Amino acid sequence: MSPSPNPSNAPGTPGRSHSRNPSISEMVLNPDAPALCSPTERIEDELPMTEHHDALMGAEFKNPESIAKQPTLATLGDTPFTNDGDQVEHHRVVATEFVDPVKFEEPEPVLQNALVLLDPRIPDCIHLIEAGKKRSLMIMAVVPKPSDGSKMVEYYPTAEALLECGIHQVYEPPMGSKFDIVECAAMLKTIEAQQNLRFLGVVPCRESSVDFSDILGALLGLTVVNDLGLANARRDKGLMKVAVANAGLRVAKYARLTQRDGSDALKAIDELELSYPVVVKTPRGMSTMDVFICSSAEEAVDHTAEIVRSVGPDGRRTQYALLEEFIGGEEFAINLLASPTTPRGVQVTDIWLYHKINAEGTMVNTYQEMVDPHDPAYSSLVQYAEGVCRAVGIKYGMAHVEVKAKFDETRKKWIDPVMIEVGARLAGGRKAIMAQQSIPHWQPFDAMVDAHCGFPVRMPPSFKPGKHALQVYVSADKSGILKNYHGDDFERLPTYNSHIILKNIGEKVNPAKDLMSFAAYVWLIGEPEDIRRDANRARDEFFVDVELEPLPESAFKSETPSK
Repeated sequence: MSPSPNPSNAPGTPGRSHSRNPSISEMVLNPDAPALCSPTERIEDELPMTEHHDALMGAEFKNPESIAKQPTLATLGDTPFTNDGDQVEHHRVVATEFVDPVKFEEPEPVLQNALVLLDPRIPDCIHLIEAGKKRSLMIMAVVPKPSDGSKMVEYYPTAEALLECGIHQVYEPPMGSKFDIVECAAMLKTIEAQQNLRFLGVVPCRESSVDFSDILGALLGLTVVNDLGLANARRDKGLMKVAVANAGLRVAKYARLTQRDGSDALKAIDELELSYPVVVKTPRGMSTMDVFICSSAEEAVDHTAEIVRSVGPDGRRTQYALLEEFIGGEEFAINLLASPTTPRGVQVTDIWLYHKINAEGTMVNTYQEMVDPHDPAYSSLVQYAEGVCRAVGIKYGMAHVEVKAKFDETRKKWIDPVMIEVGARLAGGRKAIMAQQSIPHWQPFDAMVDAHCGFPVRMPPSFKPGKHALQVYVSADKSGILKNYHGDDFERLPTYNSHIILKNIGEKVNPAKDLMSFAAYVWLIGEPEDIRRDANRARDEFFVDVELEPLPESAFKSETPSK
């Protein structure tokens, strides 16, 4: 293990005097991050921590092959250069501590409050870091599944990428092992004690972490956590329907299917008296993955068997498939903020109307536009979404409720909302960022940090958008290996705000089905007529050049005639 800079000079690590027996650890923070303690709290005359650490470490901790196998190791940062001048990418940390319980010493006062971001994505992470700085919080990122950098770094960041964007420390599970929530909590509690930190909250940053976040918060001793008894109801699409139905709110008819050949699908359709189409989906999905609109019995059986025998999008073994009643009408995403400091405990902040088409065996996005949550036409959606949040125990932080509803021409309003799913998290697709830019005086990331830390939340006088926002989903019109694309100069659009290209040259492209299979996203802000015009231009004027994939050799081999 290469020596590292003196950890006492790292931000957030308190200095130790000669009179104290120091805890031996090397907690290396982002060297570019601002100091987290004032100069008066630093003690110039300090022990050479690196020398003590190297002297006390056994050989098993110095052997690189052994280091990768030690369960007490975590990646907490990187060291730019070793003493020999060699550049290294990671700095492995041994959280070793020597304590004599007989020689009791009064603990030092907490020097730094901290916030945990669970499985962050960089676009949202940047805004959360800024919100944390305003509140003098140290930001710790927890990455349950480390990224090797092969996927899009913005959505699947490496530890280095997180440190570069301003995160102070990063925890990843030990090399070669799966994420263990108990082990993670133990490591964070060790860090908390050694660095005189106090964790105030845990923020889930994507769908797959909403159940872990509250459990991790409870293991850290936090009281600002959502209802633990309903943790699975905030993730499992079957259990969330049970919780919402128990609250007296309407949900779609559904069945759990467990047969590996999908044979129980037809029996469920008959007993529930469903008509085609029906929906078959994975119970713990995300980003619209593994959701199928089935128009026949054969499709329902095939997709049910496919899901039951597969691993879900979150990497866990799928135990069953969900068969659901197909609900007509239009789809909406309703974003909310939960905090006991708000008047009703949960508040709708923004509503998005989804424009989808039935293609490729599922409902495919074309664009999503923001609407006014104060418009009486959406009043039943607001009341229903608030009820859903209460039903699944969301008390702190952001929530994202997807519903379907029908428009009543006589009453000129949307009626009979039915939940598709609910997530106790920040909405994806830059919706919070767009809401911040469209709604005067609304700071969603500040509000989310305050809610998860138990601080009073500052709300704007109204959530009526000053301008309208829209997200465009740009799909490839061909299948093959991407050679080139045209029309990606989206800045030419008068209402352009931002965009991201999701497919690189040399990668395989297909007409999009789920959210991560699109070629590009474009975000627009302006007047409703202008953004719809630009949305059509963004989709219609984007073209891809592809190279057809070669057929496998087996396709050219003729069968040997039987004798």
